[in-house]
This record gives sequence, C-alpha cells and structure tokens, in this order.
Amino acid sequence: MKILFGTFDWGLGHATRDLPILRELIKRNEVDIISTGRALEVLRENLGKSCRYFDVPSIIVPYGKTRFFQTQFTAKIPQMMTSLKKARKESAKIIGYHRYDLIISDCRYDVYDRPDNSYLINHQLVLRSEWFEWLTKQYLAQLMKNYGHIIVPDFPERPLTGRLSYNSAYEGKVVYVGHLSQIRTKRQKEDIDYFVTISGPEPQRTLLEEMILLQLSSLKGKVVVTLGKPDAKEVIKTDNAIVYPFLNAKKQGEMMARAKCIISRSGYTTVMDLVELGKRQVLFIPTPGQTEQEYLAEMYEERKWFFKIDQKELCLARDVARAKQGQGFNPPWKTEESVRKIQQLIGTQKIQHRR
Repeated sequence: MKILFGTFDWGLGHATRDLPILRELIKRNEVDIISTGRALEVLRENLGKSCRYFDVPSIIVPYGKTRFFQTQFTAKIPQMMTSLKKARKESAKIIGYHRYDLIISDCRYDVYDRPDNSYLINHQLVLRSEWFEWLTKQYLAQLMKNYGHIIVPDFPERPLTGRLSYNSAYEGKVVYVGHLSQIRTKRQKEDIDYFVTISGPEPQRTLLEEMILLQLSSLKGKVVVTLGKPDAKEVIKTDNAIVYPFLNAKKQGEMMARAKCIISRSGYTTVMDLVELGKRQVLFIPTPGQTEQEYLAEMYEERKWFFKIDQKELCLARDVARAKQGQGFNPPWKTEESVRKIQQLIGTQKIQHRR
C-alpha cells in the first residue's frame, strides 16, 4: 500500500509520537512523509532512507513572548488561514501526483484526500478557549469533515486528556487506541536526579531555557538538560549538570528512564512518554497561554497524578519538592498494543485504491 503521512511541526511532540506508527507502517508499505522544520529533521534522523520526505510549511505559529495567547491568536487568524491555504495547495499537488491509497495526518489539516481514505490522528476534539469557544468549535468541525476516520491516542474509559478527547459531534468516526510513545527503553536504574527537557514553539521555548539555566545550580544532585535545538551543537557542563542542545529519540527515552524526577512542558506527547515509563515525580511547566497544556497540567495536579507550576512563578528548588509527591498514572495497556490497534483499524477498512 502507498501511504502519505503528515506530521504537525509545532514543537517535536507530534514527530516523536508518530515514530512507533511509522516504524510499523514502513515494514509493509511504501511511506512518504510531509512535515517541516525541526519535526521533519527528527523524522529523517530516525527513519533515514526508509521513507521519502516532502518539506511543506504548515500553519504559522500564533505564539508570542507574552502569555496573552487569545489576543495573539485573534490577531494572527488571517495569517494562519492564509498559511493553511498555501500548505493545502502544496500538499494537494503532492497527493494528486503520487496518487496514494491511504492518507494519515497527525494534526496536519492540509494533508487529506477523500474522507474514505483519510485518517486524522488527534487527541484534542475540543479546543478550549476563554474568548471564542463557539468559533473554534465551528472551525474545528470544518477541518474535521475532510477525514472519514479519527484516531484518538487516549483511553476511552479513563482518558489522559480529560474532556479534550470527547466530542459527540464526531461519534462514529472516532476510535480510541490508547497512548503512543516513541520510547522503547527498558526499565533502568534511576541514576539521574533530575532530567529537564525543554521543548515547544518559539519564543517561549527560549524564554524557558533562559529561566532553567539561571536556576540549575539550585538543584542538588546529578542534572541532565536537553534544550530541544537540533541545529545546535555545543554541550555545556557545570559542576552538577550536563546541558545537551538536543537528544535524539533513543537518547531522550534513555534519560527519561534513568531520571528520578522529570521537569518539562505539559505537552501531551511528553505526558504519554512519562506514562509509558511509569514515572511519578514530574513537574510540568505549561507553555504560557497554550490552553491545552494549561488544562492538562491543572487536571493532573487536581488528580495528584503529576504537579505543575506556571512559568512566571518557577522556582526549581521549591517546586521539585512538590513534584516528588506525584502518584503517576497506570495505563490499561502500553504503546505496542496501541500501535496494534491502529494497524488493525487500517487493515479492516475497505480502502478504495486509485486507478
């Protein structure tokens, strides 16, 4: 089967969670990938020549240096719509020329063909917004109609995403497959006291990096930091810390497995990695203004699964003490079973092959 796979590029989370799916798909199929930026670099690094890659910029990032996401988002709506139309034009050319049997898109809303052969991977079926929830609901519905199948990487009975992954408007199209994690590292000795992973869209990624580096000396014990910058090379060493510009998927998983306490954004991909590893001592720092991350971090703290702190209030020495009280989340099954469910879903669908 000939498959086109689209991966969203706001941060590296979508790329890393797609890796276990892509590795399984390329065993039996011809797979092409559409993505851009650092996300595309990560996919190339991990999958090499087993896939063909298309660099197509997606919708622009609406974040700025302040936490007033709603204002920034509203101001950039015209630019976002223009960038999405441009991306769709490029993606449609690729799809029309190569004539794929199956399209799978992880939140790349420009990557689709017909509803019967187009799958969307999305854990957020409700967009939380303080100002214009009705508008975002209508906008999301407009985007979703291009896909006949929606794969939700979450559990149906005890969801990691809370209310975000349920929307009655899409019943009949949605299949809950369980969490997805690129981590394949077996349980290891926890010989790192703190692992700090910095990620997400700019400029907030850089702002968090600056705050973390200023406070590193306040952490006692062995500390490892990754900055999420694939294009940088310099490794910084201090008395108690090693700061890597970037770690590939395998090394990232190893560090997470070895860490007693993990400090990171509350992006859903990171959450799924932590669940895969069975981690409990976690401090989340949501991206300011990113309502999904803020909602998830708040929910986890309420349930005492993990703890969180707002970026502007970050005090590592104080906040890690609270993080060590986390109870974690015990998943009904692991990623291997989730990938099997996806393969089964795709295999049982009657795909109309192009002629």
